[in-house]
Amino acid sequence: MSDFDFEILGPYAIALLMSIGAVCVFVWGVLSGAFSNADAAAITFYRAEMENERQQAERARQARD
Repeated sequence: MSDFDFEILGPYAIALLMSIGAVCVFVWGVLSGAFSNADAAAITFYRAEMENERQQAERARQARD
């Protein structure tokens, strides 16, 4: 394999190895449970915001009455 072949095929080989590595990391993350319950923080925040808005609306209603 000459230097010219490596200049042409080298970047493709490196990209292929990096892609395989990324897929391996993704599969490892899925199998280890890193993506399970990923929305829990967002749902907790949403529920807290809805509760705050409900309380503010209730206070405003009581202030009008």
